[in-house]
Amino acid sequence: MRRVWEVPKEVRTVHLCACSPIHAAQIGEALEEAGIVWWEKPPTSGLLAFLDRESNLFVDRARLAEAQAIAEPILTED
Repeated sequence: MRRVWEVPKEVRTVHLCACSPIHAAQIGEALEEAGIVWWEKPPTSGLLAFLDRESNLFVDRARLAEAQAIAEPILTED
């Protein structure tokens, strides 16, 4: 899992998707393989856990279309 502070300062990121932590790990691995900069905001824990149960993934704005193409099959598989 990457964190926002690991993103190079010159890279601007945008929201890719909100998904389960399991899907987030799968998408993150595929983004790594493609060389796309990304980071994850994991679900909230503790007292406010009922408000936020999904991971939010953010990717390099310049490679958003490519990241969407990578995430789509992972999010729709069943």
